[in-house]
Amino acid sequence: MAGGLHRALAQSAARGNVVRAYDWDQAACRVYAANYGPGAVQKVDISSLEAADLAELDADLWLLSPSCQPYTVLNPLAKGAEDPRAKSFIRLMETVLPELVRLQKHPQKLLVENVAGFETSSTRERLLANLRTLGYTTLELLLTPLQFGIPNSRLRYYLLAKFGPSHFVGVREQEDRVWRHIPGRGTDWVDARTVSSEEAAGVAVTEVRDYLDEESPVEPHPHTIPEKVLEKWGRLFDIVLPSARRTCCFTRGYTKLVERAGSVLQMNEDLDVSVVRD
Repeated sequence: MAGGLHRALAQSAARGNVVRAYDWDQAACRVYAANYGPGAVQKVDISSLEAADLAELDADLWLLSPSCQPYTVLNPLAKGAEDPRAKSFIRLMETVLPELVRLQKHPQKLLVENVAGFETSSTRERLLANLRTLGYTTLELLLTPLQFGIPNSRLRYYLLAKFGPSHFVGVREQEDRVWRHIPGRGTDWVDARTVSSEEAAGVAVTEVRDYLDEESPVEPHPHTIPEKVLEKWGRLFDIVLPSARRTCCFTRGYTKLVERAGSVLQMNEDLDVSVVRD
């Protein structure tokens, strides 16, 4: 995630600091280093990590965001645990973590983040079985930023695990369910586009403009989409205004694909692009 979970930890109320980060993607490592310093991340294939490598860190919390390609609904050929890109995460959980438990050098808490679709995968089944065998209590959630007032539609899977027979707030006992809201806080999220206004009542979503940087004085803007691209593909773009309260999930295909890769921002709020297209 190029430091996304690092950022989340820093902005949360949790006390702690990142002692080591690993990523195999060279571009992700460069972004991570630019945000958190050159020593913040190591370019390492986690399939090469051994229990001894992690034991010396004595980390209390693991934040994990394994490769999503084996699980995404955008990949009709997704293979789950059979995908080679899933192997390193599975090895970390099924080989390295048990050894750390044996050495009593295991993390007390884990967070796993991935795409919607992971919750139906064979990897998830193996992960849950392994964690519970090792003595972890788990909680699973499917959440979107829209539930928290953020104008981005990005449904994500989260698994929380903590060592020992304790329970999570709002959950009486270990349940085999995937929550659609944080237990004890609110109700399941529903898509306002599919229900009545009364049913969709909930957290007010802020406008995109609240998250925009100041406009660049450079003309044309460095991120302006070329006219020839707009003329050819503009009908396929998900175009949003600063007043929008919903944007599409961004993927690694952004700037390369015109569909299902993310929204395009139109700063001119007086221009009706539907009329221009017609």
